[in-house]
Amino acid sequence: MISVQNHPLRLSGNKIWVAALVALCLASCTTKKSTVLRSPSSSRGEQQTAVTKPNSEKDKPAIKVGDVQNVNGHSVKNNKIALLLPFELNSIAKTVTTEDVERSALALDFYQGFQLGLDKIAKDGMLFDLQVIDSRDNVAYNASLGTAAAVKDAALVVGPVYPREIRSFAQTFANKNVLQVSPLAATMASEFSLPNLVSMTPSIRTHAETLAKYVADQYYNGDQILIYDAGDDESKQFLVNFANEVTKANAQAKIKTVMSINELNNSLVLAGTNHVVSGTANKNLVKGLLDAMDERFLNPGNQFKLYGHPNFSKLSFENFENMDFYGLTITSSSLADESDGDTRKFIANYKSLYKVDPSEFSYKGYDAAVYFGRLLHKYGVDYVSHITQEKFSGLNSDYKFEFYPKWGYANRALGIMVYHNRKFERK
Repeated sequence: MISVQNHPLRLSGNKIWVAALVALCLASCTTKKSTVLRSPSSSRGEQQTAVTKPNSEKDKPAIKVGDVQNVNGHSVKNNKIALLLPFELNSIAKTVTTEDVERSALALDFYQGFQLGLDKIAKDGMLFDLQVIDSRDNVAYNASLGTAAAVKDAALVVGPVYPREIRSFAQTFANKNVLQVSPLAATMASEFSLPNLVSMTPSIRTHAETLAKYVADQYYNGDQILIYDAGDDESKQFLVNFANEVTKANAQAKIKTVMSINELNNSLVLAGTNHVVSGTANKNLVKGLLDAMDERFLNPGNQFKLYGHPNFSKLSFENFENMDFYGLTITSSSLADESDGDTRKFIANYKSLYKVDPSEFSYKGYDAAVYFGRLLHKYGVDYVSHITQEKFSGLNSDYKFEFYPKWGYANRALGIMVYHNRKFERK
């Protein structure tokens, strides 16, 4: 465990040397998994009715940054942040392999972005005591971290990352009036049942609900919404309540679910637009869908708009020359625009310090530090009462939190991305 106070590690462009240098500063341990962004295993969505947490009492005496305050019987230092990430240091200390580095890269990138975010707001006088801790991806060890001295008096805990770590840490972290931020896992908040958990990454259910409302807004009389359910796991998760969400937003919409390309071809309307929603991002299934659309598109009278699973962002469409005519639209929680001035400045600062380009995890760490740092500086330990009122638009992520008494705070902010000129652009 180390205390970091706005002194980021200067790391080389070689990720192996990056990991080795960090290993000199952190206690060694082991992480056994490399995947964070997971699809939910359950079809349950977040609770349908969110509530607003009441603001705390007004006219409280001024609290100085760094003061120790009593929070539900616990002593909390109002500028202390505990950052729990899986650095993979034990394996690195023994034998450095490419696989080891890839597993630790996620933690390194998030930490480096987080540190740059704190550096940014430090220029405005927002100074924090950052405790960086290797979480190991070990259930027993994470349970012990809940009572560790470097954690128990923190005003904010960011991490752990993996779902089983999140659960084991929460079992022993006693102060439930301090927020535990899940920085990357896309698992639905309802699967954790932790009222003080903050789920930063919108769930697949949130993606589906957001896209369904958007499709409903694009619908006009004479159109038809065709939901392509390929029967794979992605389709089952993404489309479970899609038709119902469209109907809630537009009761007049004509909706039909099809299970095959042939069924889709036989269901097209000629008078209006066919709004085709793909629940799968399987590249072979998507290719079959696009081939069929291209064939029909050449016939007079067929009009298409295409909407996809958020994992469409990982596919290549360079071989499909009609893509711009389909207006392919997806939802996304990764919204970085490298042409933006603030983003360019972040990239330059990151490369100057770490000699590598920032990854998606670097952006997410940066945005989280700026948002929560400002929130803590503005409200002190009372920041918990204001999280649902404080919206945020960062370099890569937007935050709009809703509170659900049984399972905490869920981010409901997503961007709409449209494919144009061989890339997705924010609408």
